[in-house]
Amino acid sequence: MKTIKACLLVVALVACDRTSVKPEQQILGKWEEFYVGNGEYQPPIANPLASWHFLPDSVLLEYEYATKKTRERKYWIDTLLNIGTPGGYKSFYTAKFYGDTMELRHENRTAIFYVSKWKRIN
Repeated sequence: MKTIKACLLVVALVACDRTSVKPEQQILGKWEEFYVGNGEYQPPIANPLASWHFLPDSVLLEYEYATKKTRERKYWIDTLLNIGTPGGYKSFYTAKFYGDTMELRHENRTAIFYVSKWKRIN
């Protein structure tokens, strides 16, 4: 009986120690896309075209490597990751996080390639 109580106590302590990190915190930082596809196999992207830098104040900086230009956009997370250009187009994504990898599923398009995967680069 003491062994069972001890095991339950250990399980309870370990479970309490695990705190889930909110998506608003997980997304912060700089990311590079390494895969784009539709769920079926596609070769990984060898040379990323841009990076996305999610800042804590709901600002997304998109840096394009070829032109060395940065575009500022807004983002917010409710049930979806929302990315918008002020006065313009909005995109909606379902975001999943796996350590330093993020998977985005584009929700408001009927695109051929609607799944992208990103790696944290900082």
